[in-house]
Amino acid sequence: MAEPVSWRSLARRQHHRGFPLVAAVILCGLLRALAAGQAPDADAGWHVFRYEVPSGQPQPRAVHLAGEFNNWSTTATPMELRNGVWTVRLKLSPGVHHYKFVLDGNRWVNDPSADPSLNEPDNYGGVNSGVLIGPDARRFPPPRPDHIHMPGVRFNPDSPSDLDVADATLLWVSFQAQAGDLTGARVLVRDEETGQAWQAQTLALMGEEMGFARWGGLVRVDDEPVRCVLELVDGGASVFVCARGVLDDAEAAKAAAFAVDMRPRFQTPAWAKHAVWYQIFPERFRNGDSANDPPNTQRWTSDWWSTLPGEAPGPENFYRGVGNVWNRWFGGDLQGLIEQLPYLRRLGVNAIYLNPIFEARSTHKYDTTTYLHIDDNFGFKGDIDALKGEVLTDPSTWRWTPTDKLFLKFLDEAHSQGFRVIIDGVFNHVGRDFGPFRDVLKKGRASRYADWFEITDWGQGGEPGKPGGIQWAAWDGPNGWLPAFKKNPETGLAHGPRELVLAVAQRWLAPEGDPSRGVDGFRLDVPQDIPPPFWVDFRKLVKRLKPEAIIIGEIWGEAQPWLRGDQFDAVMNYQFAMAAQAFFVNQRQQLQPSRFADRLQRLLSLYPFQVNLVQQNLFDSHDTDRLASMFVNPDRPYDGRNRIQDNGPDYSPAKPSPLDFQRMRQAVAFQMTFVGAPMIYYGDEAGMWGPDDPSNRQPMTWPGMQFDDPAVGFDPAQFAFYQRAIAVRRKLPELREGFFRGVLCDDAAGV
Repeated sequence: MAEPVSWRSLARRQHHRGFPLVAAVILCGLLRALAAGQAPDADAGWHVFRYEVPSGQPQPRAVHLAGEFNNWSTTATPMELRNGVWTVRLKLSPGVHHYKFVLDGNRWVNDPSADPSLNEPDNYGGVNSGVLIGPDARRFPPPRPDHIHMPGVRFNPDSPSDLDVADATLLWVSFQAQAGDLTGARVLVRDEETGQAWQAQTLALMGEEMGFARWGGLVRVDDEPVRCVLELVDGGASVFVCARGVLDDAEAAKAAAFAVDMRPRFQTPAWAKHAVWYQIFPERFRNGDSANDPPNTQRWTSDWWSTLPGEAPGPENFYRGVGNVWNRWFGGDLQGLIEQLPYLRRLGVNAIYLNPIFEARSTHKYDTTTYLHIDDNFGFKGDIDALKGEVLTDPSTWRWTPTDKLFLKFLDEAHSQGFRVIIDGVFNHVGRDFGPFRDVLKKGRASRYADWFEITDWGQGGEPGKPGGIQWAAWDGPNGWLPAFKKNPETGLAHGPRELVLAVAQRWLAPEGDPSRGVDGFRLDVPQDIPPPFWVDFRKLVKRLKPEAIIIGEIWGEAQPWLRGDQFDAVMNYQFAMAAQAFFVNQRQQLQPSRFADRLQRLLSLYPFQVNLVQQNLFDSHDTDRLASMFVNPDRPYDGRNRIQDNGPDYSPAKPSPLDFQRMRQAVAFQMTFVGAPMIYYGDEAGMWGPDDPSNRQPMTWPGMQFDDPAVGFDPAQFAFYQRAIAVRRKLPELREGFFRGVLCDDAAGV
């Protein structure tokens, strides 16, 4: 029998987004706190982080909390100094959260008071501290037969992770119980209008973590609204979860069933469920017009690892010294993109993500000079310089350069061939050449843009960035090359940058008011560094202009705060990549099949199902080593020890073996069949390899090209496999719209 629990004191109905719910149906930690006379705050997810400087060490000027809950941002969560202790209070979801303290922007330290059993490797030779929010299942007594341990049951119908309408016919239901405690779980469903008989649909055991088991699944219904009840079973014992709480009697529970209005809380773009993404680094994809090449542009087929014409000789100048590799141009441009759309169609992809394309000094373009125009190296050299009369803060004065119009032509051609196109939105920071920042460096406090940036010291007239000169916060460190916009807790971005970014988004989503001519959404760079109120407003603007546009955030950790329907539609799913690397790539440290399945199920349990369907499932990107090279260098942390120039001197840049490519194809087959939209980093399908930045950004190896390095070239077998795998995904709707459930995990056989 289940333990008796009184729910009368908690039975309080409320109507929230179509759900008549109890404020907390099963939050047994809350019950225990109330019984013990504790403030419920402690069990509602709030936690106070504290850092006290060890005796004898100097007090830092600033301390920030960085963790997976803010994508390890060094600026998003400042701590306050009171009575010698730095503190900050956050509300976190149940489970384990890892973190560190960041002193003065660059020194990372552990929490000496944290539970050491919750530590995890930080991929840099140390550990991250951990905090557990909610009940600690490790302290529960062992499960007993025919008995349901109610303190281990956690179900919050107000959370989209537990109860969510995916669409008019699909209801996501999930809950947690003590690991090993239940033998089964079901959802009892009835169409409220027709009064049909109750239908039982089985929930699957999705995985286990920290002593908890997650049960869940999709419930398909024919009509709406519906009524539903959870049934928890352990052998001969069963209980029913309903709007009155937990009951032993099935009929009484059905009479108090949850009433669910089958209208989604929010919707993600329907087309994105069917997307197969292709990420392009424009400067290295295809040189279609040599007339716009920067000075000293190198031959496309040069030997990447050699000293090229015009470069300083010697290996000491490759990464360091003069840094030859950082200054290379190869001439990729918009004309090259247009010419190679048929290649992408042959591959089978139908959605393109472009790394930054706005005017900037570098090859990577994350150092924006202006958001108003496409970089003239991608189109027509010097066309921006010919413009006169534009006022940055007045969109009515903005004009279109020939390069801008060439980009719109590319969009038109891509759309006509069935592609969707999104661009990189780098809205947290700019480059030093950005006009308003140059104005601040010149005029100081007198600049009209003085409140646009995070100025840390106005100086006394010295050289900017030097002692006595103006000092600023930048994404790449104090006084760096990527000055950060000033933030505002109420609006996200400060007045000025906020209005500019929103106007820029409108310019490229709906050129001259026509959404059909614009981009299909944005991939947002380091969005965790901008407070959420801005992204709420950003989403409202984007969805008003173009309801089917997609918003994808670059969030490396778990991303629940951004994926609740008020900010992003999806994220670059690096958590998927980390799990896949641990299973498919690693050898000595390979993740067991059962643990791999658990991690996949946990990923699916984090977000509403309509989000899971459009997650950008990737293996690699411009910020990691290439997938093929991961197989040459197994047993490393994801995106760890993979930069030869600093943290990975033992990283091998050698060409992967045939066996490495075969193992890689196994991972790709999985990627193309899992829940979410797969994304390919340009050239992976051609057999490209390489360590992390900058060598992951080598020129695309096109069919028919002869490279100076005889090992480099287009791999037709790799391309053919990608074609087939993509074709299977696009042929079978179940792979694009269905759910994932493991049917066999054999750790002994590695299956």
